[in-house]
Amino acid sequence: MKLRTLSSLGLGLVLASVIHQPKTSAHGVAIDYQATEAIAIQAKYDSGKPMSNAQVVVYAPNNPTQAWQTGVTDSDGKFTFVPEPNVNGNWTIKVRSAGHGSVVNIPIEPLQAENDHQIQEEISENPNTNLGQSHRASSSITGELSTPQKILMALTGSWGFVGTALFFSRKKQESKVSN
Repeated sequence: MKLRTLSSLGLGLVLASVIHQPKTSAHGVAIDYQATEAIAIQAKYDSGKPMSNAQVVVYAPNNPTQAWQTGVTDSDGKFTFVPEPNVNGNWTIKVRSAGHGSVVNIPIEPLQAENDHQIQEEISENPNTNLGQSHRASSSITGELSTPQKILMALTGSWGFVGTALFFSRKKQESKVSN
């Protein structure tokens, strides 16, 4: 009788967890950046909520093992720094807050004389030209889960609960029989 009750309980847990699936995105982080003379990043969770007061560590391309600059994002998840103009390559930015975080590599390339001339022409033709390029880098551990993945996770979790309950109920029955 106890086995039937536990099986019914397990089936109920499976159905409840499959039917009621709140959206979870605990570990995904997106970092936007804009390259101008300064680099401005904005870090957000997958839910869109800004990563306020998150720790930021910037690594220069010429010394990727030692922090070049450290800081904290503001209440909107924004952080700005000015890279050294003579250091070209991938600048690495790590953003972390309470176990959540991401890393983004931002390429900084030298402006050539030809590019300078093109930019000057664009500014002459259209003074409202936005010289900054916006980019997005995402790191999502969970991302969007498909329905079969959600069902499989619910079944696996439920079976773990049922298996554990059956294991401990059997131990009690064996001890009663031996006494």
